[in-house]
Amino acid sequence: MTAGSFATEARAKKITDEPQIIEVPEHPSVIELHAYLERIRGDREMADRADIKPSEIARLLPSMIIAEAVDGGEDFRVRLFGTKLVELLGEERTGKLLSEFAEEGGAFSSKDPGAVQRRWLFVTRKAFFVRNPVFLKVPFAASGRLYLVGHCVSAPLTAGGTEPAQTVGAMFVTRVENPAL
Repeated sequence: MTAGSFATEARAKKITDEPQIIEVPEHPSVIELHAYLERIRGDREMADRADIKPSEIARLLPSMIIAEAVDGGEDFRVRLFGTKLVELLGEERTGKLLSEFAEEGGAFSSKDPGAVQRRWLFVTRKAFFVRNPVFLKVPFAASGRLYLVGHCVSAPLTAGGTEPAQTVGAMFVTRVENPAL
């Protein structure tokens, strides 16, 4: 994988503030999860949480998050936070509100402690309120050099009705071939 639009040092330094929303997914696992959600959605506006069969997407589960809307989508309580996400971010977040997410340490840290919560809430709310999947790329950098890119999706889910009640998302991380960029 190449650095793509994150190739400049200035762009790499914006790691915690500027994920890049993209029109279509680029990572094979994001494409696979999106296709699965589209298949179970059928002719409805959104897939329903009850339609998700973990055995059908078992390979993707460690990289997934499912969050339930709280206060009409003002916040979200994490119901599933995959083991690969825990490993990557260094914190178990199952049961937490997105607004309670701790600042990510090391290469993920920001001068603004609220940046982590705002990022997660922005993406989740966007999918929830727009009622469509949101795809993005998130750069991870250290010392001004890009070394990882997170490929993400967040999509709304119903819970037995027609209105969004939850979101399902995932992040799959790839290494940048030339981290000196």
